Amino acid sequence: MFRLRQSTRAAGNQRFTPVLLVGITSLIAAGACGLPGTGSTVPEDCKPTADVQTLNEGELTVLVAEHPPFVSMSGNELTGIDGELINDIAADLCLELNVRSTSFSAVIEGLKTGRADLSAGNWTLDDERRRLFEVSDGVYTSGMGIVTRDRGWSAVGDLQGKSLGTPQGYLWVDQLNDVYGADNVRQYQTDTAVLDDVKAGRIEAGVVSLAANTWRLRQDQYAGLTMTEMKPTRHIPYTQDPATSVALIAKGNTALKKATNTAIKDYYTSGKLGKALEKAGLDPDTAYPGGA
Repeated sequence: MFRLRQSTRAAGNQRFTPVLLVGITSLIAAGACGLPGTGSTVPEDCKPTADVQTLNEGELTVLVAEHPPFVSMSGNELTGIDGELINDIAADLCLELNVRSTSFSAVIEGLKTGRADLSAGNWTLDDERRRLFEVSDGVYTSGMGIVTRDRGWSAVGDLQGKSLGTPQGYLWVDQLNDVYGADNVRQYQTDTAVLDDVKAGRIEAGVVSLAANTWRLRQDQYAGLTMTEMKPTRHIPYTQDPATSVALIAKGNTALKKATNTAIKDYYTSGKLGKALEKAGLDPDTAYPGGA
């Protein structure tokens, strides 16, 4: 059972919404407020699988950006494909979860400046992230999707001369600018903003993550849209080597990285990862427990 305590505070130029999830496993006694004498819901007999130092003793401090179906707050629970992984890591290490929900850019900044232990939620890699953080083994892979009003475009040439949109921050943005011209590629704050403009006819196609938007396009509001996978092309290197989602861990905390990799492997071999992907409408064969 989880107990939720939520508040808002300023941190530098970013605003975080701290969400403290106290407890990792269910309490036996209904209505219990914590374990005797400690106020903690982590069982006193819990034995951690590894000796890991974290930002705050006894806690795993995590930054996430709301990003279903990967990570989301559902009532008092951290849910989603990566949300389940985070819960598993905390449970394995007998740590209480201190989860702060914020923007994607604030997650990177907060983790970089030592305000969190890790983040997960469909994070992909570039050279800068490899330099700034410890990087876990891969969790799953995702290709590049083209969203249209039922045009079925899938080849690089299909998008020539078209008005395009894509979310900021994806590794393919510069590659799209090189191929189609920056003036023809409008950047958006969110995936949903891209889909909304395709639906409204303000742009002809959106270039988005397959994994992130397979789930979204199952919603009734996007019933008129379809998505196809971009065919591999040397013009857009991302299509030839689809990105692997990883957990980002505070630089230097190699013990937590090792524990996270153990949790990813267990998540995969237990079959839980494949089931979580399938539940989200994604291909369970994209589960990838190898190195990032």
